[in-house]
Amino acid sequence: MASLPGSDVKLIKLNPDWSVEKAASTPLEAEVSVNDFSGKRLIITLPGAGGFCNQELGLVKDNASQFKDAGVDEVIIVVGTDILTNAGHGYPNLVQDVDMEFGKANGLALDGVRSRYLQRSTIAVDADGNQVGREDAELLGCRPINSILDVAKKAFG
Repeated sequence: MASLPGSDVKLIKLNPDWSVEKAASTPLEAEVSVNDFSGKRLIITLPGAGGFCNQELGLVKDNASQFKDAGVDEVIIVVGTDILTNAGHGYPNLVQDVDMEFGKANGLALDGVRSRYLQRSTIAVDADGNQVGREDAELLGCRPINSILDVAKKAFG
């Protein structure tokens, strides 16, 4: 097993408690890496967090208990574009790959485009930081929740 490439890259994490009303007292963002999370992690990459991605983002949020049942300690959604429109939507681990370094390390970056991933990926990482599962999907369209959960079940079940 090999360590997840780019697991030390700093990503921007939006504060799930941020809102326009709380802007003066609640920080909008923080820098984190995949290594800053512990336990068995499922990383779900999205090309962006707007438009056709919102359905998939909602599926992940609405099915949090199923991820726990599949053995996942932390679900991390990594997007390749601006995610400010999703600030305050309550998802605890929504991060942006601002410099596309995580995407480049994992073969996700779309050549010549700074803010989009080439495909959607679900990557399972064990508690030691090793990649233990991965499934890639087409860029356009949303994956069904079962497709995402199957990666976790195979890796951690």
